[in-house]
Amino acid sequence: MNRHHSGSAGAAHQHGVSRDVDRRYLSSALLLIVGFMAVEVVVGFIAGSLALISDAAHMLTDAAAIGLALVAMRLAARPAKGAYTYGLKRAEILSAQANGITLLLLVAYFLYEAIRRLLDPPEVSGAGLTPPGVSGDSVS
Repeated sequence: MNRHHSGSAGAAHQHGVSRDVDRRYLSSALLLIVGFMAVEVVVGFIAGSLALISDAAHMLTDAAAIGLALVAMRLAARPAKGAYTYGLKRAEILSAQANGITLLLLVAYFLYEAIRRLLDPPEVSGAGLTPPGVSGDSVS
């Protein structure tokens, strides 16, 4: 006997993840990434660490990508009308392209900064990068 029902009651039953759940997961991920990014920026500037600041920039691109994905999801969900016979589904593609361009620009900047720091190394304070009570003076 077939367990699946046909008709209107069966049509409402879906086995996929809804767009609302996707939005909720993406929104949660965006909040986490922005929180960690803020901490990395503060500690990176206090310590003068290019590694932390560049990782924060990478997190910025991730946050921007998630933000753009949320906007693109909203635009793509709009129905096609008028001159937009395909709807606004291209928004998702443009969102990915904007993220890629941003990432390339950040790579160029950090490559420049890394080379500049190789030629003229700055003083980096390790106090903000190590847990309390850990000293780099003693070697076991």
